Amino acid sequence: MNRTPVGTGTKRRRSVLLLVVAGALTAALVVAGWFVVSRDRRGGPDGQGPQVPSVFPVPQHARPGTGSPVPLNGHVYIVAPSGTDQASVAALQELVAGAGGTGEAVAALNNPREDASAVYLGTAATSASALKALRIDGDAEIQDALGRTEGYALATGQSSGIPTAVLAGKDGDGLFHAVQTLRQLIKGGSVSPVRISDWPLMETRGVIEGFYGTPWSHQARLDAIAFAGRQKMNTYIYSPKDDPLLRDKWRALYSNQELQQLQELIDAAATNHIRFTYALSPGIDVCYSRPSDLDDAVAKLDSLYSLGVRSFVIPLDDIATKVQCAEDLREFGSGQANLAKAQASFLNDVNERFISAREGVLPLETVPTFYNGSSSTPYKRELGKALNPEIVVQWTGEDVVSHRITQESAETAARSYGTPSSPRTLVVWDNYPVNDFSQDHLFLAPVIGRDANLYQSIHGIVTNPMIEPYLSLPAIFNYADLTWNGPAYDPATSMGAALSLLAGPDPEVNAAVRAFVDLNQDWQDDELTPSAPGLRRDIDRFWADYDAGGSPSGDLKARAGLLQRLPELLPRMAVPGFATDATQWVAAAASYGRGVEEALDMLEAAKRGDTQTAAEARRNVQSALTAATAKTQPTLDLGVVVPVLGDNELKGFLERALQQVPAS
Repeated sequence: MNRTPVGTGTKRRRSVLLLVVAGALTAALVVAGWFVVSRDRRGGPDGQGPQVPSVFPVPQHARPGTGSPVPLNGHVYIVAPSGTDQASVAALQELVAGAGGTGEAVAALNNPREDASAVYLGTAATSASALKALRIDGDAEIQDALGRTEGYALATGQSSGIPTAVLAGKDGDGLFHAVQTLRQLIKGGSVSPVRISDWPLMETRGVIEGFYGTPWSHQARLDAIAFAGRQKMNTYIYSPKDDPLLRDKWRALYSNQELQQLQELIDAAATNHIRFTYALSPGIDVCYSRPSDLDDAVAKLDSLYSLGVRSFVIPLDDIATKVQCAEDLREFGSGQANLAKAQASFLNDVNERFISAREGVLPLETVPTFYNGSSSTPYKRELGKALNPEIVVQWTGEDVVSHRITQESAETAARSYGTPSSPRTLVVWDNYPVNDFSQDHLFLAPVIGRDANLYQSIHGIVTNPMIEPYLSLPAIFNYADLTWNGPAYDPATSMGAALSLLAGPDPEVNAAVRAFVDLNQDWQDDELTPSAPGLRRDIDRFWADYDAGGSPSGDLKARAGLLQRLPELLPRMAVPGFATDATQWVAAAASYGRGVEEALDMLEAAKRGDTQTAAEARRNVQSALTAATAKTQPTLDLGVVVPVLGDNELKGFLERALQQVPAS
C-alpha cells in the first residue's frame, strides 16, 4: 500500500528503516513449548470446579471434561484411519514426543495395553465410534462444529478401558486446528479433561506480506507461515512491494532457483494448512487492452499454478489513477470511471482465461486503485457494475491506515464496490502493524478498533505486517484471535498470551519483553494506544512523590534497571528473532534506562546537597540521552536514522530532571 496514509493516518510522517532478520521460529517454538497456557478459566458458573485451560484463538464452546487427564508421556496409540490428514498426524506425533511419550500410529485400536492411552484422529465419520465410546456423539455443540467448514471437536474420556482423547474435524483443516488446540491443553505431559466444539467465524484469516521496503527473508517467511498455521490462520499472500518480479518486472518468469524457493514456501504452507496466495501487480505499466499483456499475465500465473498455487490476487494499488497507454485511451477513454472499466475488462479476461479454466483455483481477488473509503464514487460504481461478481475485492477500510473498521462501513463498501442489490465480497487488507510509512517506529500495541461482528459483513482479514517479521508476530497472534472469534477477542488478554508464548517461561525475560513492548505502544497517535502507558504511570508517580517532598517509590528505578538489561534478556526469548529485529531499538531503550537511573541518582544527590555527585550524574544523564537519540538504524533511502520509542516520556523525564539540577 501507499507509504503515506490518508485521513487519520497522516498525523505523522516518519522515516524508513532497514530490515533485520534472524532466527528460526519453528525450532524456537519447540524449545519454548507450545504446551504453556497463559491463564485458566473456571468451569463452573461460580468460578469453582475444574479449570478449562485458555486456548487461543478462543473457541466457540469450551467446557471442562469429566474424568482424569489423558497422559501423553507414556505409550500413546495414535489412531488414524487410512486417509487421515498426514500433516495432522505428524503434528500429533511431534506433540507426543515433546510431552515425553512414545507414539504408535495404528489404523484401528484392538487389544490396547493397559498402561497406554489413545488419541483418535479423523473426520466426523471416521471418529463417530470414538465419540460414541465417550458418550458424546449426540452432543449438539459437537455436531454443530463438525458440520462447519474448518470446524473441529476435541474431547477426553475413557475408551477401550484406557484414557482417550478424540480429535475430529469437519475436514483436514479442522483436524489440523484440533491438533493446534491440543498443544495448549497439555500440562505436565497430560491432556487436561475438556470438551471443545469450535470453528472460525471468518473464512479468510491470514498475513499479506504487502509492505514497501526490504522483503522478508526466506527463513522469516517459513517461520511466519508456521506461526500462522499454529494459530489457525489459513492464508499467506505473497505480495512484497519491492520484489521486482511482482511489479517492476512482472512479465518476467522466475528462474529455476527462484521457483525452488517459492516451492518451499508453497509446500510449507500446505503442511501448515495455509493457503499460499500469489499476488501479481502489473499496474505500473500494463496496457489493459493489449492482448500480449494478458498473455504475459496468464503465463506468469500459470507458472505458479504448476507449483501448486491455487489462489491468486491481481493488485492494482499504488499506481497511476488514470488510463495511460494509447490503446486503452482509444478503447476505454480517460477519467476514473473509464479506468475502472479498463481494469474490469482486464480482470474479467484473466478470470476467464486462467481462473475459470484451471481446476481447483479459488475466486480471483484484486486490490482496486482506489482501495479505501466506503462511499460510492464514479470509479467504484463502474467497477461494481463491470467487474465479474465472483471476483473478490481487498479493501483497507475508510483510510489507507484505518484506526477503526466498523461493520456499517464494511457493508457500505461492499455495496459501493458491487451494486446495491449484489454487494461485493470483501477481504480487509488491514494496514496494521505495517510500518513502511513509519519505519523508525515499531508498532507493538494490540490490534484495536475492529468491530467484533465484522465477520457478518466481510469474507476475512489479512494483516499487513512490519518490515521486521518477528516483531510482527504479536499482532499476527491478535489477528488470528480476532478473525477466528471476534466477539470473544480481548486485545489485552490476547497480547498477553502472545508475549508469553514468544518470551518463553523465564519470568525475567517475560518482564523484559513487556517493558520493551510498553515503549512501543504508540500507533499513529491513537488514543487507544497511548505511548508507553506503564512507563508513564511510573514517571507520574515519581514526580507526584518528589514534588510532595516524599520518598518516591522504587518502581521507576526498577523499570530503568530492566531497560538496561534488555540487550541481555531479550536474546533469551523463545523466539530470539524478536530481539534481533529490535537490535537498535533495544540499544536505545538501554541507554534511556541508564539515563533514567542516573537522573534518579542526580536528583537524590541534589536533594541531600552532594553537588559533586549530582554534577557527575548530570553529565552521565546527558551522555545517555545523546546515545539514546543517536542515528543508529540504517534505512533504504534516508541514510541512518534514530530509532524512536517512548520518546515523549523518556526524553521528557530526563529533560525535566536536568532542569531540576542546573549545570554548575
